[in-house]
Amino acid sequence: MHIVGIFFWDSPFSYSFPDDHPLRNSRVENFWILLKEEITNKESIKIIKPVMVSEDVLLLFHTKEYVDFVKRASEYGFGYLDYGDTPAFKGIFEAACYVVGSTLLGLDMIMKKEFNHIFNPIGGMHHARRDRAAGFCVFNDIAIAIIHAKKTYHVKRILYVDIDAHHGDGVFYEFYDDPMVFIADIHEDGRYLYPGTGFSNETGSGEAVGTKLNLPLAPGSGDEEFKEAFKKVEEFAYQIKPELIIFQCGADGLKNDPLTHLNYTEEAHRYATKRLHRISHELCDGRIMALGGGGYNPDNVAKAWMEVLKGLLD
Repeated sequence: MHIVGIFFWDSPFSYSFPDDHPLRNSRVENFWILLKEEITNKESIKIIKPVMVSEDVLLLFHTKEYVDFVKRASEYGFGYLDYGDTPAFKGIFEAACYVVGSTLLGLDMIMKKEFNHIFNPIGGMHHARRDRAAGFCVFNDIAIAIIHAKKTYHVKRILYVDIDAHHGDGVFYEFYDDPMVFIADIHEDGRYLYPGTGFSNETGSGEAVGTKLNLPLAPGSGDEEFKEAFKKVEEFAYQIKPELIIFQCGADGLKNDPLTHLNYTEEAHRYATKRLHRISHELCDGRIMALGGGGYNPDNVAKAWMEVLKGLLD
């Protein structure tokens, strides 16, 4: 029986922005309600308590100047960490450290075979750059996890798959010249959506040419267009034979998300997860970690993440 470890967020330092910000706790709350209703075999799921990361681990990717900036903003609790998308609040430093710490703990558990698979719903902060916040993302747990996997476990071929409607620029460009990090990113065309990046002619640089795959979709694209794009992701995976898969399964591509213009149903997440799950067992001993990413319609998020969890349990 597959055992999936899933992080449940009951920390007082919740990664949730205040007031009517699109990224707030209702996303996760709706998912937990649906999970309790739909998952009948509770023995196949292990709830894991979130943990904080130490500051020195943040420095694997982020600059000390930026980390110190976030700490000060967290103490004061006002202003913005970027140009207006990512507001500071008291405790945001600790909240962001819980995101990174939980993703890293999940990675450790997979590599040590403590779990078949891991799902961290609050992970997947793919816009944060080394020296700045961006797009609701404070610290880039994905980038830190990639570096940790290479440094600690000597993983040589990491496949990062991102199906969030927004291009994962904070991962894509920070590893653009790294031949050990293979990235496949399906997203809404950057000409119409933040962050305005992720074009199909970007395939990596130097020794990493051919290790990056951008698959932009036109606004209004639905499940069929997504599945056609995902076939290219599967081909890419079989060519590179990864040792680890990190899957950012943002749910903001579903129809009626308030920030995007795609028209998926939760079937897209079912399709992608089942195929990546199968690939993980065929190529990398089942090592796959899913990270929740974006999604700003709470009902959509709950449905999409349920399909991710079911796909990992299949």
